[in-house]
Amino acid sequence: MNPTVDRLIARARARLAKTPLPRFFAWWGRELLACLPPRWRALLAERSESLLVGLEPQALVVWRERGEEIREYGRIERDQPAEVQAEQFRQLRGGIDDPNLRTLLCIPARRVLSRSLNLPAAAADNLPQVLAFEMDRQTPFKADQVYFDSRVVGEDPSGRNVRVELVLLPRAQLDSELAALPGALGQLDGVDAWRDAAGAARRHVNLLPAERRARRRDWRLPLNLGLAAAALLLLVWNMDESLANRAAALDAMRIEVDAAAKQAKQVAALRQTLTDSIAGANFLVDRKRTGPTTVALINDITERLPLDTYLERLQIENNQVQLQGQATEAAKLIALLGASPCLGNPGFQGQVQPDPRTGKERFQINAELKECDPKPATTASAVPAATPIPAPAKPDVPVTAPAAAKPAAPTATKPTASAPAGAAVPATARPSAATAPATKGTPAPASRPVPAARPSPGSTEVKRGDK
Repeated sequence: MNPTVDRLIARARARLAKTPLPRFFAWWGRELLACLPPRWRALLAERSESLLVGLEPQALVVWRERGEEIREYGRIERDQPAEVQAEQFRQLRGGIDDPNLRTLLCIPARRVLSRSLNLPAAAADNLPQVLAFEMDRQTPFKADQVYFDSRVVGEDPSGRNVRVELVLLPRAQLDSELAALPGALGQLDGVDAWRDAAGAARRHVNLLPAERRARRRDWRLPLNLGLAAAALLLLVWNMDESLANRAAALDAMRIEVDAAAKQAKQVAALRQTLTDSIAGANFLVDRKRTGPTTVALINDITERLPLDTYLERLQIENNQVQLQGQATEAAKLIALLGASPCLGNPGFQGQVQPDPRTGKERFQINAELKECDPKPATTASAVPAATPIPAPAKPDVPVTAPAAAKPAAPTATKPTASAPAGAAVPATARPSAATAPATKGTPAPASRPVPAARPSPGSTEVKRGDK
């Protein structure tokens, strides 16, 4: 790699080591690891291995750390040449298949100074600067005379203060020990100290300055960055494809909705047309069914009018009924027609005028047509039961039979008015038997009454009781 790039990376690592981020991520990793089951913690701990090197007067003792387990891995005699020591160490290191294997120099516990300090919780975010400022007050050394490191071991229940473990070593001693190491051990990942005896447990601090730590090429970093970039690209592509698919599905759905809406409009128009056609076809049937028939209306009026009344004109238009004719007492007709279920609000139109020719009263009545089921009405002017006419008394003097009598002249019919087109045929009163004409000078026999004259074919007059 380019030396300039190496220097830049080393400076970045040194600056990162002085920040609280490494300790934060280390603490975070330990806390997350503690949340896992013991079997999973053991599996993950086996992947984190380190070689711990201890300096003794006759040999270099190498311990293998796997998780929380530390065991002796090998010994290298110090009286051998430096090349031989380096080769033996490379052999020991090659026996472990871990490209990220870390190498740490462990100092005996008696050679380091350890202090436990209570600091405000706010100081935990910037411990190196705080401890460097407090070094001459807490220890007999200044900050530029020692290599030091610290870790937070706990906090009080209130959360206001934290308990910090400070570990330091004079720079001259550590520099001399690092210079005595063989060349294979020149690149160390850190310097730690034993907590008690050698091989028992270490303090998990790093007294080695960040700029002197081993610079290793992490081949996983480019691979992870490439995989992250590929995942990001795939995510963007997937999101774009998802949006495109949703847009296409939305367009297809809109087309289907528009087609369905057009079909629905067509169906609604056809349904409305069908409804209108059915309504038009049933209009006359409904009018005929809901309103009284003309025959029924004429029958009801015929049943209610007296025998001395006849109609000259009957008109039905727009639910209005107009009756025009002659009667002996026209005033009684209002009460008779008012009882009809087919007529409502009967009343005279204009004045009742007497007819000098017939001796009756000419009237014109208007009424409203109602929906009804007319039934035959019983009126006071109904024809009474026929009674036998007594025969005339025989004269004392015999009467000779008359000669051949001349045929009786036909009885003159009452004047009638022509019915207008489309008007129902009105009924006329049936003449009584008493008004039937007889042969001049001869009384009519009781057994053979003279029939009344019928109206002409074009007359609107209908006899009472004709069906």
